[in-house]
Amino acid sequence: MKIKLEKGLTCLDIDISDNKVIDIIIGKNVPVTSHDRIKHIISQGIKTHTPKGIIHKKIAVIIPDNTRLWARGDIFVPQIVKSLLGLGVSTDNIKIIIALGTHDDMDKDQFSQLAGTFCTQRIEILNSANKNYDRLVYIGETYKKTQVYITKEAVEADHIVIFGGILHHMLAGFGGGRKYILPGIAGYDSIQQNHSLAMKKDGSAHPMVRQAKLWGNPINEDLNEAADMFLTNKTCTCVAIAANGTGDIFHADVGPLHKTFMDGCKKLDQACCIHVPQKGDFALISAGGHRTDGQLYQSTKALFNAANIVKKGGKILFVAGCSQGVGNETFSSVLNTFKDEPEKLGRKLTENFTMPSYVAFRVVDILKRFDVTLISDLSKLKTESLGFKYTDSIENYIECLKGKGYIIPFAENILPVLEAS
Repeated sequence: MKIKLEKGLTCLDIDISDNKVIDIIIGKNVPVTSHDRIKHIISQGIKTHTPKGIIHKKIAVIIPDNTRLWARGDIFVPQIVKSLLGLGVSTDNIKIIIALGTHDDMDKDQFSQLAGTFCTQRIEILNSANKNYDRLVYIGETYKKTQVYITKEAVEADHIVIFGGILHHMLAGFGGGRKYILPGIAGYDSIQQNHSLAMKKDGSAHPMVRQAKLWGNPINEDLNEAADMFLTNKTCTCVAIAANGTGDIFHADVGPLHKTFMDGCKKLDQACCIHVPQKGDFALISAGGHRTDGQLYQSTKALFNAANIVKKGGKILFVAGCSQGVGNETFSSVLNTFKDEPEKLGRKLTENFTMPSYVAFRVVDILKRFDVTLISDLSKLKTESLGFKYTDSIENYIECLKGKGYIIPFAENILPVLEAS
């Protein structure tokens, strides 16, 4: 059979014998929701779930950064703003805050990608504070001892609108919803404190911190508490969307934060959590193309998902464009330094936790357990320095594959699960 795996703006063409493929995993066949339909849902939802007296309130609209371009903020954030303006809200009372977490600031010339030209011409758009301590406000400490600092402009708002996608997440169980508060608009130190809950004191990964796991996941529990602390004496509307197994948006909803988020999680599981009968000898996967694979750092989500259904020692062909490079210097440095020593890295994380180092820890663990070849725009030297294998002949790679395996064309969107699990 002939298949295509997206790589940046191009495709990798693969020819593989049918008898080597257990299945091509693309998720459930759920109908795509048109952009016009989503805009209608947003418009009606904003009208229904915006509190009375909104014209007198300061509003903060929290949106994703450029690691979530698939959410199409350029199309849907303007619809949120237009809906608020239609209720009589003044443009002076609206601020858009980009939820960076610990990511780098977005340049102003990127704002239209995230919020559309309509918003960039009319609404003040700000990066969240991250390490800008002058713009952080302390709001309290969670039960798990996370000291929560939040971007000042969001704290000063009366009403919060959270826009963003729901997806499976290696730490929080699911991304989206409450995660746009912490880590989204939180301070760097607060984020590290929360994310450090992913590690046990012995340097091993906490077993409940994983994709699709909410209850019993200490990170999720901490995020919920921080969100509730932040929203004390505020009102909040959540605008949530989710993509199916091929990366197309199939779900959109507007409503109270926690209910809208949980409903979206259920919808996502139904569409993208795919049960498979057995582990494969290999997996051929793509992070999904240019909207999801600009950086290696972000593309690793596809790798974490796919590793669930490959036998120990099996091969993974990991296709990710990485046109922007590795994407995080700490992640790159830690991978280079500890690529053969996950246990040593785990112990270091218990002493000094950073999210990029933790992602590297999880990648190093996969590289130790599987034979992973990366096909990207990175050079052979760079690829191998990070611990991945390199090939310049996909034909030879496919010819040398033994046994049977899976193909996952949009692995960032798909969470395969063994039926026995």
